[in-house]
Amino acid sequence: MEELTFPRVFVIGPRVDESRGLNSVPAALAFMLEHWPGDTGPKKATALETLRRAIAGDASAEEARADFVHAADEAGILAPPVASG
Repeated sequence: MEELTFPRVFVIGPRVDESRGLNSVPAALAFMLEHWPGDTGPKKATALETLRRAIAGDASAEEARADFVHAADEAGILAPPVASG
């Protein structure tokens, strides 16, 4: 089975003042199912489908990440990377 990790994506939530970095298909799917801010548009449905397909082995982690990023941007929760230091 393909590795289900991808380059980290930062999202705002679940609280407004919180930023979370996600770097795997299962983590992104769990965030969408447990913390997503409501029904935010058609890209949410696409991302959910692609994440589930990736877990089933029918889509790549890169495809799932791309759709997740588009959905997060549509929902207004895509955050800039957190600087380390």
